[in-house]
Amino acid sequence: MKHLALLTALLAGCVSGTAPEPRPTSSELADPGDRAVALRLFAAAEVDPARTRGANGIHGDLVSLCREQKCPCPGVDGSLVDCARKGGGGCIRAPFAVRSIIRGLLRKEKPQSIHSRLMERFGPREPETVDIKGAPCRGPANAPVTMVVFSDFQCPYCGLAVRLTQVVEKEAGERLRVCFRHWPLKRHPRARPAALAAVAAQLQGKFWPMHDKLFGNAKALDDGDLLIYASAVGLDTDRFQRDLLSARVAAQVDADTAEARRLKLRGTPAFLINGRRMTDHKTVPDFLDWIAEAAALKKRK
Repeated sequence: MKHLALLTALLAGCVSGTAPEPRPTSSELADPGDRAVALRLFAAAEVDPARTRGANGIHGDLVSLCREQKCPCPGVDGSLVDCARKGGGGCIRAPFAVRSIIRGLLRKEKPQSIHSRLMERFGPREPETVDIKGAPCRGPANAPVTMVVFSDFQCPYCGLAVRLTQVVEKEAGERLRVCFRHWPLKRHPRARPAALAAVAAQLQGKFWPMHDKLFGNAKALDDGDLLIYASAVGLDTDRFQRDLLSARVAAQVDADTAEARRLKLRGTPAFLINGRRMTDHKTVPDFLDWIAEAAALKKRK
């Protein structure tokens, strides 16, 4: 339930194709052959319909959507139905695509919404090269997956995302490295001063403690508050106040903001996993699925 609450809040965020043809519903799916196809798709996605509430009622929509979706691996012809095999067959991304459809159907998403998400995640767009120069990161430097988070200290959804990210980091373990980039939105007047404070703390090796302080006190980000937090995390407050006004600190926040605009991000928080923009629902299972896919693709290279 805790993760569900996070999802509900994160769906909105702080905000700076053609619809598919109508398809038969699961209740209209009477062809035993199509039911066999649906069961094979569940097997490819490593989802047990007998142990997943509601799974037996989505067979028809699952088969229809998978027939409409092209195989998500370059050089592999046919539909998702054709390339989805247990263990992935010739397409390493196919099980993840089927699993994404199954999750959407179980959430009662409209087929058009699922179709749009699939195009965002599995379409032909190449991963972005995300600049993390100067960004604070945690997790193994050689981790196969890097998740870059663009965030705003005054955005309430970003505060919720901190808790979500902590759970994801714990679950992903050594597979994941997380890097933070600043995107203080203009609609949040204290977001930029908070971002400057975080960079100033980073110069003294205290970014993450300051990050936690700022998000934990997002409604109290006045100049006096920032100085109190600097002292609380053990900073040299005289140096902190000098750095806070320095061109070096301002340049880092400006560079992060420029990168968010270059990537054409739509709002905060924004997550890029090995260069792919996280477009699915922001739940722990969805994040872990994206991380598993990114790690598998990295290993294949």
